[in-house]
Amino acid sequence: MYTTLLKAMITVALAAATVAAAAQEVTLRVANYGGAFTASQKKYAADLFTQRTGIKIQFIDANPADHLAKMIASRGREAPYDVVYLDDDVQAKAADAGVLEKLDPAQVPNLRFVYDEAKNKAGYGPGMIFYSVGIAYNVDKMKQAKVEINSWNDLFDPRLAGRIAVPDLSTIMGRNFLMAATHLAGGDESSLQKGIDKIATLKAHSYYTSSATLATQMQSGDVWAAPWINGRAWGMTDKGLPIAYILPKEGGYGNMTTIDMVKGTKYAKEAQAYINTVLDPLPQLGQANEVPYGPTNKLLAPVLAAYPDMAKKFPSSPKDLQQLRLVNWAVYNKNHEAAVDAWNRKVIGR
Repeated sequence: MYTTLLKAMITVALAAATVAAAAQEVTLRVANYGGAFTASQKKYAADLFTQRTGIKIQFIDANPADHLAKMIASRGREAPYDVVYLDDDVQAKAADAGVLEKLDPAQVPNLRFVYDEAKNKAGYGPGMIFYSVGIAYNVDKMKQAKVEINSWNDLFDPRLAGRIAVPDLSTIMGRNFLMAATHLAGGDESSLQKGIDKIATLKAHSYYTSSATLATQMQSGDVWAAPWINGRAWGMTDKGLPIAYILPKEGGYGNMTTIDMVKGTKYAKEAQAYINTVLDPLPQLGQANEVPYGPTNKLLAPVLAAYPDMAKKFPSSPKDLQQLRLVNWAVYNKNHEAAVDAWNRKVIGR
């Protein structure tokens, strides 16, 4: 029913949208993740925004770490993007690097409807979705291998050797998995070496840097299990594939995707207007329906409460997020470079 309702809402919104009569030839360059996430943002936010304003959106896809590197390399020159989607831990690095611009609440009125937990206290862009990192696995392959997946430690089962895809540290899944392995080894954000040593014992099938790559590997059956985000895993389940997603007994990891205006953009007003559209209830609900991530617009709380089968697929409130393990990124980031060096030597280079 909610799909029918959503389609009706989109039809009405597009029909009612007034395209600016003399829309300037403006194209916003928006850095995004790619794959199903970019496709859903185009469908529910960008297309609607263009219908309303006449302003075009050009998505440029890569992982957030690469986007950050590009913004840092461009300091002092023309900004490579106008808007950027980032993992919340990467946003903290981007703010420290001085490549983000704070938002004007008057230009982004939907900020007042965003959960406080998703607002950036320093005034940068808010979280636009909540999501979790747990384990996705092929149900049929696990039955074949006679393995039950309940714990992060199950990924190290010798019966799964050569069938586990490990996320690279350039991804949020990789950083969360490093924390999971570190916790298994009795460490914390200040002792990431323990997690590196733990992961080095895992006989992986491959190391992935994008969810699109992992989706192909999972669909083909080459990979049987992997640390992954809830939305991508549930998206495959909803297509009828034998993929299950769990939060391990030690706990899954809670995260947000943020949306920011890039420092130096020539189109600050237009960039903030796009961010405001992304935070609208309609695009937020569309995103949750298409790729199951939790909306951060609190106006949707009663809608999600009315559809528990939909809401069970993602953290649908700050309370849900609080039930997940949250990484102390301030401490983690101080040790990340050393972890990457050890990762390259002990995990990738072995």
